Parts: sequence; C-alpha cells; structure tokens
Amino acid sequence: MWHEPEPPRQLPAPPRIFVGRAGEISALEAAAAAPLVILTGPGGVGKTTMARRWAGDIGPRFSGGQLYLDLQGFSPATAVDPAEALAHLLRSLGVPADQVPEAIGEQSARYRSLTAGRRLLVLLDNAFSVGQVRALLPGDGPSQVLVTSRQRLAGLVADGGVLIEVRPWELDDAVAMLERILGPERVARERADAMSIARLCGGLPLALSVVAARLATRPQMPLARIAAELGAEADRLGALRTSEGVSVFGTLDLSFRGLPAEARVVGRRLALIPAREYGLGPIAALTGAVEAAESAVDQLIQANLLDEVAADRLRQHDLLWLDARRRLDAEEPAEDRDRARHAVLEWYLAAAAGADQVLTPYRRRPFPYRFTTSPPALPSFTARDDALRWLSDERRGLIAAGEAALEYGWNELAWNLCDVLWPLLLLEKHYRDRVGIEERGVTAAQRWGNRWAEGDSRKRLGIAHAEAGRPTDAEAELHRAGDCYRLVDDLLGVLDAEEQIAAVYRDTGREREAIALYGRILAANRTSGEPRRVGLTLIRLGALLTRTGAPAEAVTHLIEARAVFQKLAAVDPYNRERVEIALAGTYLALDEPDDAAAAADGAAAGMSRLGSRFEQAQAVEVLARAATMRGDEAGCRRYWARALAIYDDLGSSRARTLRAELSDADLVGGDGGSPD
Repeated sequence: MWHEPEPPRQLPAPPRIFVGRAGEISALEAAAAAPLVILTGPGGVGKTTMARRWAGDIGPRFSGGQLYLDLQGFSPATAVDPAEALAHLLRSLGVPADQVPEAIGEQSARYRSLTAGRRLLVLLDNAFSVGQVRALLPGDGPSQVLVTSRQRLAGLVADGGVLIEVRPWELDDAVAMLERILGPERVARERADAMSIARLCGGLPLALSVVAARLATRPQMPLARIAAELGAEADRLGALRTSEGVSVFGTLDLSFRGLPAEARVVGRRLALIPAREYGLGPIAALTGAVEAAESAVDQLIQANLLDEVAADRLRQHDLLWLDARRRLDAEEPAEDRDRARHAVLEWYLAAAAGADQVLTPYRRRPFPYRFTTSPPALPSFTARDDALRWLSDERRGLIAAGEAALEYGWNELAWNLCDVLWPLLLLEKHYRDRVGIEERGVTAAQRWGNRWAEGDSRKRLGIAHAEAGRPTDAEAELHRAGDCYRLVDDLLGVLDAEEQIAAVYRDTGREREAIALYGRILAANRTSGEPRRVGLTLIRLGALLTRTGAPAEAVTHLIEARAVFQKLAAVDPYNRERVEIALAGTYLALDEPDDAAAAADGAAAGMSRLGSRFEQAQAVEVLARAATMRGDEAGCRRYWARALAIYDDLGSSRARTLRAELSDADLVGGDGGSPD
C-alpha cells in the first residue's frame, strides 16, 4: 500500500545551553510573518545556535515539515552549488534521486511546485550569497525560510527578507554562560577574572565555549590563570584577530595545548577528512587504531572542539576546521601529512568498495586496488538498502576524496574512488555529478597509464552524456572507449562500448543500425560464457524489435532473457523484473492481453519491492492497456490513475505526456487505486 511521504523533520536539535539574546529573539518575534529572515554576523558569534533555538521553538507551527541544509558558505570554494542544494531538497521532499532533473531550471520549477501552498520551515545554514539562497526559496504559500550567513545578503530584502544582526554577547550574558557551564559558585568566587575572560573572548560564544570546556575539566584551575594566558595569547597572535579584536585562534591554541598529545594530533588531522560530517571510521584511519580514535574524539568533544551532531556523526565548526588546517600545516612535516591523508582516502575507498560489492557483485574488476594501509572500523552492509543509503549519505565526501587523490597525484587511488561510485550513479543517477566524476576518472586513468581503466571511464562518460541528451558527445566518448579496450585486447569491453553505441543509435532514430549492431553483439556475447551479458542484450534487442514492428521475433529473445535472469535473480533482481516489463509490452503488440497483464502485474509488484517506482509505473501502464484490449473500462481507468499517481509523485514529465494522450479519450479519472 502506497502512502504519502511523511513530512520531513530535519531540524538539528536545539542547543543544550542558551543564554541571553533578548534583542535577537524580540526581532525574530516581530518578523514571525515574514517569508524570509536572515541572521547575519561574524563567524563564531552564534548565528547557527540562535537559528536552531528559534527553529525549535516555531517548528511545530509548520505542519508541512522542516527542511535543513548546510550551505557551507564560509568561503567561495566550499559553498554548495545551488543545483546541488536543490537536488538535496527535492530528495528530502520525497523525489527519488533518479527522478531529480539535471537542469537547475527544471529543479527549481519542481521545487516550487512541491512547496507551493505548503507550510514549511526551511533552515539554510551558512549561506554565502544572495543567488545561493534565492534559488532555494519555496513556492508561494505560508512557508518561512530562516537563513544564517556571515554576509549581510541585503539583496534578499527585495524578496521580502528581514535582516537581523546577531551580535557578540554583552558582558553579563557572556558571564552567565560561564555560570551555566562552571557553576554560579565558582564564577562568583572569581567574578573579576570571569569578566576578564568574557572580555578577552569578545563575547564570541565559540571562543567562550572552548575556554569554558577547558575550565570544566579542571575544577581546581583558577580562572585568573586562564585570563592571564588569554591575554598573552591575544598579544602574541594579534595579527589573527577577528573584526571584533578577538584572537579566536589564540583561544583555540590554549585549548589544544591542554589536550593529551594524541588528541592534539587527531584534532589537527581532522582537516584531512574530505567530508564535513563523518563517523568514527575516517578518524580511526588517521590514528590507525579504533581505541585511540575513540579516546581522542571523547576528549575533543569535551573540549568543544568537535560536535556530535547525531548518533555516531561528528562535525567541526568551520572556524575550528580552518584552525585545524592552519595547525596541521604548521606542526606536521609534509610527509606525515601526506601519509595520514592517503590513509583516510584509502578508508573511503575501502568502505565504498564494500557497498559496491553488495550492490553490483557482477561487475568486472580486473585491477583490484592494492591497499597500503589496513583501513579500520569499516561499515558492514547486511542488505542492499544499507549499502545504497551509505553511498548516498557519503556521496559528497567520496567525490571530494577522489578530487583530493587526483590533486596529490595518487592516480590509481583517484580512479578507484571514481569507479566505486558507479552503483550510486546507476541506481540514483545524480546527473549533475556524473560527468565530473567520469571526466576525473578519465584524467586519473590517463595519468596512471591504464588504458583499460580509461576505457571504462570513457564508456561511463558516454552513458552520462547520452542520459543528459548529448548524443554526439556520447557517441564520440563511446568510440574512444572502444579504442582503449582494443589496445588491451579486451573483447568484452569493446562489446560493452558498442552496446551503448547501439543505444545511442536507437534513441536518435537510427533503429536499423541499432538492430544490426545489437545482433552482432548478441552473437559475440553468446561466446563469452557470461549469461548475464547475453540476457541484457536480449532485453535491449527485444524491446527495440517490439517498437519497430517485429514482436514475434522480439518475444523469442525476451523469453530467453527471462530464463537467464530467473537464474540470476539473487544478484540482479532489477533486470529480472525489467525483462517482464519488456515481455508485457511485446504481448500487447501480439494482441495477447492476458499474457501481458500477467507479466506486468508481477513486474509492478517486483519493482515496488525494489523501490524502482518509475519502472513500476511503466508496468502499470501495460496493465491499463491490457484492460483496454479486454474491454475492462473500470480496470483501465483504475490503472491509468494509478500510473499517473506514481508519475506525479515522482515529478516525472511522463505524467504530463500521459495526460495529453489520455485526455481526448476521456480516460483520466477513477479512484486512483494504490500505486502498490
């Protein structure tokens, strides 16, 4: 039974400690009816904490759900691309990844359509620019967008935005925060020194929280000692002061010096992790031992130098990340940095390879990567869903890992980090990422000097171009892929490239050329000893023959493909159902509606179990056409409504095309049934 997706509930937890901010809260209350509110202020001033507190207070008012996205706008290089942000929001609203449009205009239109009239709260953290935010504004309706940014983003006032400046704490509020953490008695005994600490930290919550964490772990340490050390650090690092005249880096230096040596090493090496959010595994790769990583993480969390944002998920404030990078460059030799960086990138490869093996066990892997480390604390995947979810969650970190490997000249590692993303791109598409990933794979393979790897990346780059509607580019890359495979005498690789060329022919009106090429490929695949290869070609050729008016020939090929994939159902359940959809369409062309309905009904149920809802809707379309052929008008309407419900939910353009087909025949209607 299909159900409407639950409203998203993505807001981070409200802060545990919150003091002061009466002025900001009053301004937020006054802006309660505004569609857009921007909290602006310098780094470390507490904008995100303020936003989390306010969003937690008002979140229940938004019945349509709450969305959260960190736009990473603390520099132009790190800021999230608006198209990437839109894709994330669309997935959060229930659009399957493989149905997210590639073009930003189509993404924006779909997002506005999904959010129009809906009561949503959207929290956009760390925005960099007006354009970045403007692309993410929802459609007309009662939604509210809450933005935090170091930039003033005054241009958003034209969009109905209200600017609220978040200022450093006043002295009394800063001291009150120290009282909450250290206890009122301790602060009362040394109030003058507490006030001195608050002044030296400039009222910046980040600096104060780090200092307070150190004092909390040393209950006998006089506050006067910390005040004196802060004063000395402020003088020593005056060139690094913020616009408020506060040496945040001096505060962090003091805190790091109070940590055990191993925690200091881990703290600065966190800058080497390519993701902005991560679990224990990458940290263990930096130390080589899980126990050491766990101990260091506990100490860093206690010192407020690392945040635990969810169960087993960790993150650094951007200023802490910048400080870790500064510290790493200053305190570790280049060879030690490179060794640690290589270890963490190998961890990402090993973890992703485990997911890849679960999702696509049938893939050819002629060049297994030779690890130079033994990656610890790798995730284990007991099911396909777990593996795909992990790849999806870690996608940005994996992409960044591949970019870093290529930058540092580790070309074999860089190519493998591109290759291991194939299951994610196959199943969830991620069209905007695909071309960049495969182009990087081509570059890495060329620098590595591995022609087979270059051919494989070029083949996938050709597929990406074809799916993006660039058939000329696709065909050129696929021919280059075939040339690479020929240079290493890989006949199967040549056939793979040619099969994709046949698909380009098919999709650009050259059906005769496609049928001839599929026929040659099928004959060659029969000699390969690999039944899956034969089955895939049979599906493609059978579907094309049906489309071109030769269903009797097509059904022979598809029945053979059915037998192949029934034996391979454990490793490739998707294609087992895919062949049934193709067969169902062929039975329709042969005027055999009962056989068509039987095949389509089973395929619809199977694709539903696999979560492949677009293909499920394709099977339901066949059921509707079969009902028409049998004169079952009620069933026909029910199935058309059911298919349309799925396409609508996916945001597929097929819904619009199908409605245009059906409107003249007055076949749009019915109760809609259940998509499952």
